[in-house]
Amino acid sequence: MNAQRTVHHAPDAVWRRYDDQVAVISLDANRVRLFNGVGSFLWEHCDGTTLEQMVSAVCARFAVDEVTARADVEGFIDDLVARGLLRPIATET
Repeated sequence: MNAQRTVHHAPDAVWRRYDDQVAVISLDANRVRLFNGVGSFLWEHCDGTTLEQMVSAVCARFAVDEVTARADVEGFIDDLVARGLLRPIATET
């Protein structure tokens, strides 16, 4: 994902937190995804934040270095964009 974009939940993705996990339902694809604690943390931060903000949040919350956090966040976002659950939107500069 481009660092100058923000990421948002897709309009047809509904979700709910259950304890330390998040369940996401894609109404369009009629599929359910269940995220672990880290995935749930990331999903909840996909609300108009940039890649840089998400990487910083992961580093602050979990014991992980920036390089690892960036690779994990980018992989998470890219996977969910490909599945239609997230939408990156270009930010104005």
